[in-house]
Amino acid sequence: MKQRNRIAFFNILSTVVLKGSAFFTGMLFSRLLGGSGYGSLKLYNISVSIVTILFSLQTQTTLANARVEYPEEAQKSYQSSAMTLSVLFFGLCTGMVLLFLKPVSSLLNLTPALVFLLLFQSFGNFCVEFLNKKNVYEFRAGWNMILSLVMTLVPLALAVVLILQMPYETRYVGRVIANSLSYGVVGTVVCIGILLRGKTFYCREYWKFCLVLALPAVFHNLSDLILNQMDSLMLNALMNTAAVGYYGNAWGFANFLFILFQALNNIWCAYFFEDMKTGGRESLLEKSRNFLEVFTILACGFMLLAPEVYHVYAPKEFWVATMVIPLFTAAYYVNFLCTFPVNFEYYHKRPKAVAVITVSSSLMNLVLNFVFIKTIGMAGAAVATLASHGLQLLLHHFYSRRLGDYPFPVKLWGGYALGFCAVLAVVLLLPDAWFIRWPLGAVLGIFMLLRIKKRKVFI
Repeated sequence: MKQRNRIAFFNILSTVVLKGSAFFTGMLFSRLLGGSGYGSLKLYNISVSIVTILFSLQTQTTLANARVEYPEEAQKSYQSSAMTLSVLFFGLCTGMVLLFLKPVSSLLNLTPALVFLLLFQSFGNFCVEFLNKKNVYEFRAGWNMILSLVMTLVPLALAVVLILQMPYETRYVGRVIANSLSYGVVGTVVCIGILLRGKTFYCREYWKFCLVLALPAVFHNLSDLILNQMDSLMLNALMNTAAVGYYGNAWGFANFLFILFQALNNIWCAYFFEDMKTGGRESLLEKSRNFLEVFTILACGFMLLAPEVYHVYAPKEFWVATMVIPLFTAAYYVNFLCTFPVNFEYYHKRPKAVAVITVSSSLMNLVLNFVFIKTIGMAGAAVATLASHGLQLLLHHFYSRRLGDYPFPVKLWGGYALGFCAVLAVVLLLPDAWFIRWPLGAVLGIFMLLRIKKRKVFI
């Protein structure tokens, strides 16, 4: 139990530090960049995420399955082979971009110099994520902590120095340069290290195994990105860049909850694949109940305290987006519930089904964004995302049940979901009643700590 708690603590902390930098720095950069500059940075980061997913082939998503499929002594060889596959494809795609640099630059509304930075950062993002996943599934939480600190503090310090040297209208470029150089350099070192340690650059068996799982993951992750970011793109098209900035800052604030989910999910997934492999059904259900309880309380507590905290977090110019934070929280909670059927589908090597469901939800999100943004603005974008995640959950749940022996019935998570909905109703009906929301949040926090103390493990 001590080992489980130690691994859980450092993996949660490292993931929060590594992926939660947007939350921690949002308070600073919203003030340095303003609404329009923050919106431009948000749109640039969406482009980085799209390129990272498309050009890398998402081979890091296969590392968990590889640990089930191959013995321990073959893991380094598999990792270097998978990395080689990504490097070659990334290089091919980069060559095509450079060949058609002017039309690509025009399409993305970026200068050629920013396109170069985008490519360098995207490659670095993939490599850092590859190492992060590798460390998680090898239970090397300490190394992940070091990686997270480096990838948070170095870009932050460099960005502040650069931004203060630039005109106000183009300050966001300072943040772009800092992220690109930091992730690009570290990612290149990581890539070389994995290749040299594994020394297996081509293996037909590994490449075949990897591609079968990774290609559907590309469509799934891209569709999931569109599902979560289409609202920003359409706000830019139907409203203005400043609206993207206000909305994006609130999203970055609420995204802290999603970062916590990813951190907890990384831990739970490692145990999930291990317990499924060994047939430890009771152990799996115990960890799943713990996961449900902890994240439900965290989501409820976050939602109860969010309005007042956000008004400290963001300058007054951004407060117009406070109303969408409970909707973001609800969307993230529904996405959290999806993790149970999705990981069951991945375990049974059904990534195509995952991708099809995500694409379907993204198409629904596109239509709903167009309708709702025109009628209720920023709130409409958040409602569209929530509804799309709801469809995603329904489709995944019914598909997973068809695979047989599905261990996560509605009765396992239904009560937690109802409790979350009750708290959501309180927040939406009493937006100004902080004197009710804050004590309720404190009670939930104390309850969670007592529960963790009683069972002696976090998850």
